[in-house]
Amino acid sequence: MKPLLEKNILKDATINKVQFDKEWFYNFDDIAFYLKEDLSEVDTIFLPMLIDGEREFVKCCTFEDIIRGRKEFK
Repeated sequence: MKPLLEKNILKDATINKVQFDKEWFYNFDDIAFYLKEDLSEVDTIFLPMLIDGEREFVKCCTFEDIIRGRKEFK
């Protein structure tokens, strides 16, 4: 399992992200590609995100959701 730090994914330009109410939400598909893991147990929500200049509703998750979902596989 690849180690994951929130400060690293915040800096990573390949991961689309959006902030709502002081909490960061990450594009689920970008995180799954970054980690190269099955994240089917991660809780997600659909949020509007600006991707390549276009507003789209995409599946997103928080850092805590990712950590919680990954622990279930241990």
